[in-house]
This record gives sequence, structure tokens and C-alpha cells, in this order.
Amino acid sequence: MSVDVYLGLSAIERGRAVARAARRHVHLAAEPFVVVGYHLPGDPGAPIGLLYGTRREQPTVIGVGEPRDPKLRFAQLAQFAMALNGYVAQFVQPSASSRRPQDTRVRMGGPQLIVANQATAQWLCDLMGRRLRYLRSEGDWPVHPSLPTAGAHLSFFAGQRVPGSSLVLPLTEVLAQHWTTGQLAALNANIASQLAWISDPDSLEEAERALPAGPVPDPEWEALELHDAIKAYGKLVESRPAQANRPMIQAIDEALRPSWQACWHALDLLADLPPAERTRDRWSHDVHQWNRHTERVSAGTAYFRKRPKQLQVFRYLTRLERLTADLNREMALDDPLIMAGYVASGEALSGDVVAVDLSGRPPRLQVRPHLPFLRPIGTDVFWHPPQAADVRSPGRPPVVSLTMTGTTTDGDVTFNVTAGAIQKKLHHRLPRPGQQVVFSPFGPRDYHQDTLPAELPWTHADDQDGER
Repeated sequence: MSVDVYLGLSAIERGRAVARAARRHVHLAAEPFVVVGYHLPGDPGAPIGLLYGTRREQPTVIGVGEPRDPKLRFAQLAQFAMALNGYVAQFVQPSASSRRPQDTRVRMGGPQLIVANQATAQWLCDLMGRRLRYLRSEGDWPVHPSLPTAGAHLSFFAGQRVPGSSLVLPLTEVLAQHWTTGQLAALNANIASQLAWISDPDSLEEAERALPAGPVPDPEWEALELHDAIKAYGKLVESRPAQANRPMIQAIDEALRPSWQACWHALDLLADLPPAERTRDRWSHDVHQWNRHTERVSAGTAYFRKRPKQLQVFRYLTRLERLTADLNREMALDDPLIMAGYVASGEALSGDVVAVDLSGRPPRLQVRPHLPFLRPIGTDVFWHPPQAADVRSPGRPPVVSLTMTGTTTDGDVTFNVTAGAIQKKLHHRLPRPGQQVVFSPFGPRDYHQDTLPAELPWTHADDQDGER
């Protein structure tokens, strides 16, 4: 039985969610920009309304009285665009020659978008970003100049929705990283029911009946509230045009206010968890990427392809694989609860050191595992000593590589040290008899220069002359 299945069954038995992680593996900005919204079913480019802002008690509400009217949509979206541009402007730093992640500009932080679920993140950043960035503030169909700029920023955020990034946080996904509920994974897309499992199981039935957090509205709400709001707009637009949008704004506020509060409740739950050690490094990389984007915007070179080249797709998929592996590694090394899952599955070993033999070369260790370790002889594992850095090698976190050589009649596992502590001057890195250790499959991170392949794989190659 996998750990995730066990945690799910435990949640069902207890009637509430159980912790899946002991640390918080995302960065939380001091002042995030929270957005919840609806769009017309079947027309994602037609937003009905939005709640957004950085203040929990005072969100800004916009509603499009007639969502099918593009002029009215752009007029209302201009308010959102100006607010978004004003928010990110406080993180725009002066240009600098250094482009390294250690740039001092990282200290100033970066923007962070908070949305209720993955569907909202894709709709807002990807689809709305593409819709807005190609608009023009002059010509035959001019729009407010804030809209193309906001589209460029949203398109940047869309490209940064990768494993380990905290620039855009879909809260249902983040909560699922840290807690396991007793419901199906698909139902975790409902932030209300997910929060009920975590903090208030008695309200679960009520939460399941709540309106969804968007972006597609509930059919019942659409048939009643949306229809009445559009009808009221049609009556008011001729007699009192300044007040024509008020019925829609009121309907949107009532529909999305619970989702807005749920987002802040989720942020409170996450803030109560201690941050994982490597979260800061990933956020520094996020800020570096943001600074590069703002430099391109200032230089007028923030270009986005409507359709990426095949080689770009190949490199993007390679990047996703690398970032996923790096995130899994870092989360396990930072979080004992996540590492316990690897121990339970047999990929890692937890045990007590029985003996350390320093007389030979290489040194040898004998470990008594807490759970049976059934990996074959020759399996490579790694040990990360508890200290943050090696005092004899400043700046280099020590990693000891070991190779399994066999098992004893008592069930102990023997290892040869293969790297990181072979020399006598490095023996201080090795554990001592009686010490509890965890040997994992996560070694030192490999850094390879990014190189283009000599030939694209067949999955990305052009179909020429009928050949793939």
C-alpha cells in the first residue's frame, strides 16, 4: 500500500484531512495579489466578473453587465489591468548588468498571484494573457493602454507555472501537497470542501453545496442570478447608464465572496506551517525570472509566440522533467514526513548505525533498518549529514555516497562509502555508531550546461515526405 493511499484511508477513518507534509514547500509573499473570477460558459474570453486585490477585507469587485459586449468587457477589464500593473510595478527594479540569481535585486522580492484552483490559473494567466497582450491602444479598435501591458505580465506568469515556482499559486493544488483528504482527487478542485476536510469537517456537507470558485459559473447560478443581472443591465443602460453594472457587481460579489474568503483562509493555514529550507532558493530563482521579464518589457522585447517552435516545446518538456525531479528531491530532503513515504516504499532506508569501519579503504558502515530494505546489492544511496554546511569545505553542503554491499544474518545492511567521505580528513562526515540515519536515493544535484540536441526526437520532428 502506498503512503498516499494510507493517508487517504486515515483521513476517511478520522473524518478529517491528515498532514502530508510537515513543512511549507511554497513561498508566501507578504502582500500577494488574490484573484477569483467567473467567465461565460463556452466563452472563456468573456469574463463575467472578478474579485481581486491585496487586502482581505476590501477586495475590488468588477462586473460586466453584458458579458457578450466586447467594448464593455474591455472597459471593465481596464480597471483590473491598472490594479495588476500597479501591483507588479512595486517589484520592478532598475536594470543591472548582473543576471545571476544571487543578484541583490532578489532581496526586493517579486509579485505573487493567488488563485483558487488550477482552472482559474490557466484561464487567467494563459488564456486572458494571450487575449490581452495582442490588443493595441491605437488604431481602428483602440483599448486602454493598461490592457496589453497586463496581458504581457499574465503571459509571463503563465510561462512560470512550473514545479517549484511560487509566482502563481493555485491553492487547491498547494493544499493537496500539504494535506490529504478523504475525497477523490477530482473533488479537491473544490476549495470549499477541501478546506472543510482540513479545518472544519462538520461543515463538509454545506461546503459541497457551495458555489464553485470559478472560472466557470454554477449552472443554477447562471440560470437565475446571471440571467437576472443581465436583464437588469438591459433595463438600466438606457435610463441610468452609470448604475447599469450595479446588479451584476452585486451578483458577482455575493457569488465569489465565499471563494475570496476561502483563498485567504487557505493562506492562513499555509502560513502556520514552518517554511522548508530550500523554498527560499526557489523563490530567489522566481524573482530572478521576474527581473528578466521586466527588463524585456522595458526594452520592448517581451515577445510571446502564438505557437511555440518544436524545439522550444522539446526544451520546455525537458525543463519540466528536471524541475519535477528537483522539487521531489528538495521536498524529501527538507521534510521528514515526505521522506517517510520513500522509506515506507523501500526507496530510502531509515535505521540505526551499528558499526563504522574506518580501517579499510573505503570505509564501511553497518546499519540496522527500521523497515526491511529489499533493494539489490549495488544500490546507490546518499546521506546528507544534519549540518547545513561542511565547516572544512565552506559553502559546500556535504553529501556522502554509499553503495549497498549485502546483508548480514541479523538483517543488517552493509554499505561501502564511495564518495564524499573516503579520505581520512573527511571521516568526520560519517555517522557514529548508535546514530539514527536516513539514506535516500537523492544525491547531489547535477548541473549540466543547457545544450540543444543535434536532432529532434521523432515526437517533435516535422512530418516531411510522409515520414515522422
